[in-house]
Amino acid sequence: MRLPATVTRLRTLAEQTLPGRCVQRYLAIKGTVLGLMISGHAFSAFIPLLIVVASVLPGSDAADIGDGVIQRFRLSGSAAEAVRTLFARPPDSGGALALGGIVLLIFSSLSLARSLQRAYEAAWQLPPGLRGTLNGAAALSLLLTQLLLLSLLASMLRGIPAGSVITFVIRVGLAVGLWLLLQHLLLGGRVQWRLLVPGAIAAAAGQQALSLFSAVWMPNLIERNADRYGVIGVTFALLSWLTVLGIMLVAAAVIGAELGGAKRVGEQPQSEPPIPEPA
Repeated sequence: MRLPATVTRLRTLAEQTLPGRCVQRYLAIKGTVLGLMISGHAFSAFIPLLIVVASVLPGSDAADIGDGVIQRFRLSGSAAEAVRTLFARPPDSGGALALGGIVLLIFSSLSLARSLQRAYEAAWQLPPGLRGTLNGAAALSLLLTQLLLLSLLASMLRGIPAGSVITFVIRVGLAVGLWLLLQHLLLGGRVQWRLLVPGAIAAAAGQQALSLFSAVWMPNLIERNADRYGVIGVTFALLSWLTVLGIMLVAAAVIGAELGGAKRVGEQPQSEPPIPEPA
């Protein structure tokens, strides 16, 4: 007989704490499903990207990409060979193969942009924006540019004394600024800039935590999968990493919405007026 009262007290306690409210919002918007959608679209964009890169770049440049992945995760043996095979340029690649890869890349990238936008709009309880695809594509381009800049920055400061500390500070500051602009684009400018600051900090912190975690977790995962499954094992490891990334992005959106004062889950979206009852 006391069970309903206990459940009510637990629910009330959850609503009074930030972690509890974040969990409620995450579950209400089906955050895991949204995270899996993001990771699936990211993975489907990665394969056409490999086709385009391998078809357009000279063989030595395509090999440099694989060597960069090997150095990043300190791979050796069968794992390194599997990565080189994955990034190797296929013989006589080009022409129709490159064109088909570009078409697939465009469609999969737009799907990824829409899934990112859907996650942030769901977290903020906003309806789809009118220029959603354009803003989402711009946000995705900015995200890829951010990752490229941060990677170049890390390689430039790697040999400098205290370079790791300097790199970490610069990476966090740059990531916060870029995630602030990213959220603005994904939400179509419908949320004030100051309300987006907590979400930018949460996303930047999650990105850095995932980067540190990946440096420890990914090498073992890639080597284990490569030994067991070969080249396809590397793609399994990549899909696992993208799944964690997708869920992290949704969690950051939920935390940012909760700290930014978004409407409670279940309330009517901001731009949709209540439907009048018939007389």
